[in-house]
Amino acid sequence: LEAKVVRPRRRVCVETTFAQSRTSIDQMGSPSSQLTPADGSLYWSRLAVSFVGIMVSFILYGITMEYATSNGRKLHELSLIFVTSSLYTMTAYAGKTIRGEPATTVPTYKLFFVAMLSMGSTFFSVRSLRYVIFPVQVLAKSCKPIPVMLMGALLGKKYAVKKYVNVLVITLGVALFMGGGAGAAKADDSGKSADMMFVGCVMLFISLSFDGATGAYEDKIMGTDHVGPFELMFNIQLGKAILAFLGLVMLNEIDYFFQMCAETGPLLLVLGFTGAAGQVFIFVTIAQFGALMCSLIGLGRKITTLVASIIIYQHPLGLQQLSGLVLAVGAMIYNFMDKSTKKIKKAVVESRDVEMAPVKELKPLIDDHGNATEDDEPPSSPPVEPVEPVDQLQGGR
Repeated sequence: LEAKVVRPRRRVCVETTFAQSRTSIDQMGSPSSQLTPADGSLYWSRLAVSFVGIMVSFILYGITMEYATSNGRKLHELSLIFVTSSLYTMTAYAGKTIRGEPATTVPTYKLFFVAMLSMGSTFFSVRSLRYVIFPVQVLAKSCKPIPVMLMGALLGKKYAVKKYVNVLVITLGVALFMGGGAGAAKADDSGKSADMMFVGCVMLFISLSFDGATGAYEDKIMGTDHVGPFELMFNIQLGKAILAFLGLVMLNEIDYFFQMCAETGPLLLVLGFTGAAGQVFIFVTIAQFGALMCSLIGLGRKITTLVASIIIYQHPLGLQQLSGLVLAVGAMIYNFMDKSTKKIKKAVVESRDVEMAPVKELKPLIDDHGNATEDDEPPSSPPVEPVEPVDQLQGGR
């Protein structure tokens, strides 16, 4: 009789401890587990690490990318994608292993389709740097809502008037900046003349269209299936590495790949390591401080990258370009302030909002340039039904 009483108690104790441990794992990155200024030095020290990590990683990435595509230098797109995606894949594998993320329920063919879309976005984005200078690419990335809104309008979606105005102001700023592109391009970059600017613009538009399609399809996947942030990153980057390798084989460019590795190997490694490190810092920032803080740091990083590029590579700015730069950056800041005001007004933050945030930021890693998503309107997330703690071990994002 005594044994019958003791054993159930032990079992309940073990199950309770197990459930508590699983709940604590699942709550990583939830609003209740995020740091606040009330945490004192811990909050500020970790915020400083996240801030420096994101800024240094992506600014170094941008400066390296511009160096590799200026003064007559060109990057071989398939070689770049194969090397960087391979490094991202290893980083994502380590991340999902450390976090204990479960295997995704998303079918492989869906993930491979996302990888194909992301591949198209990255390829045309890098290719455009043969025809436009790096600051133009950074500013043009802010026009991502244009193809998204065009598709949405065709499908009957309505947008607020201020959204249209904001996009028009950014577009006008980019147009003014590009209108003086011939003055900003150096003599060594003859391919980036005003006459070739149109080609670069078309490639950037195609890249943004692929990027928008990638995000839309990811949102659709996330509405029905589970996938952790590093699990998603792992599958997409692995798919891109495979596609890049197949492209090198089918186009008979293996020898050219090794030639590029010999000539630009260190640059490819720097781009791969800085991009991967930046995305890890993004995930840590979202988990500890929320997506809003991460977006604020991302906006600062984008502006700092533009300033650093103009100063380091001595891009001459006329009054027209300076006016365009001020308009575009001002519109980006207003867009962020508008979104942050809306988020602050929310009394309750849905757990899925935080759960979804890393995917929107870790997206290609997915995008590979750290340029995406800061200026995008976040997709709406369906409410999540509460579940019992024992069933909550998602290890998710």
